Amino acid sequence: MSEGGSVVDGQRNGPEEVGAAPWLALACLVGLVLAYVVLTNFTTELRTALWGEPGTVTQADCRTYDATVANAGTSTSCSGTFTPDDGGSAFVVPVEGDIDARPVRAWLVDGTSGTAYVSPTVWAGVLPIGLSLLLAGLPVAVTVTHVLRVRRTTPGRRGPFHGSDPESSA
Repeated sequence: MSEGGSVVDGQRNGPEEVGAAPWLALACLVGLVLAYVVLTNFTTELRTALWGEPGTVTQADCRTYDATVANAGTSTSCSGTFTPDDGGSAFVVPVEGDIDARPVRAWLVDGTSGTAYVSPTVWAGVLPIGLSLLLAGLPVAVTVTHVLRVRRTTPGRRGPFHGSDPESSA
């Protein structure tokens, strides 16, 4: 008698080989999480273009920060007072876009904590949405093709798409 499981008629009583399915499922989950992160962090301008609240930015002020010590160049940060068109109260928000002429027409999303975009464009969302579809869709496509290939090459295995199992009715 050998340790680790007995072999009878060429079959092992040990653990079955799981295969790649759990890793592919994990890849799908990671892809969905990454897609969610991309969509929530990089589509603010798209959401503003589609559903933003129109208003006017006045008293805009820009500051230029010098980060050349860290080899990052310079960056400009602008903020201004946003007044909604519906007559709501004005509040200070960060502003993105060309604010040379004042007052500036802008659109805001996410309320007082959001950013006012001077000229939001729907095209700003093409790259993030495409990247999200790739991150979520590629693992799913690979998983589906793997499962279909395994079902096709495994002899005598009947899945849920092929009717009931003849052995289970006994």
